[in-house]
Amino acid sequence: MNEERMKILEMLAEGLISAAEANELLSTLDKTKVEINGKEVKEVQVLKKSSSKFLYVKALSSEGDRVNLKLPLALVKATLKSGNGENFLGKMKINGMDNEFVKDAIDYELIMQYIENDMDGNIVDVESAAGDSVNIYIE
Repeated sequence: MNEERMKILEMLAEGLISAAEANELLSTLDKTKVEINGKEVKEVQVLKKSSSKFLYVKALSSEGDRVNLKLPLALVKATLKSGNGENFLGKMKINGMDNEFVKDAIDYELIMQYIENDMDGNIVDVESAAGDSVNIYIE
């Protein structure tokens, strides 16, 4: 089983995504060809090209709950191309953390712009007055 499939199953087991979302992500991986800039290429070529980059989500709640998520950027891009990106990113919830803080602190459109434009670096780095912190970046 490849790394992307294992990561999806881990996210499902940790409760970060629902079974339906996991199914959508796995279905996206099952596609054999994708279109990039009007040219149809094998998915393997796309995955190899961006397999060295990852989207990291690190969160620490004031209650001590930690999230350390490392997603292959190719998987995130495939999710965006399938039209499920906003749905996937917008449902991020962190146990023990004020989810309103997370919702207000994270600019999902900015994250998608970074991903779509192959940008690296820190996207979100915030800390609440209660001590909750979220850091999202691409390397």
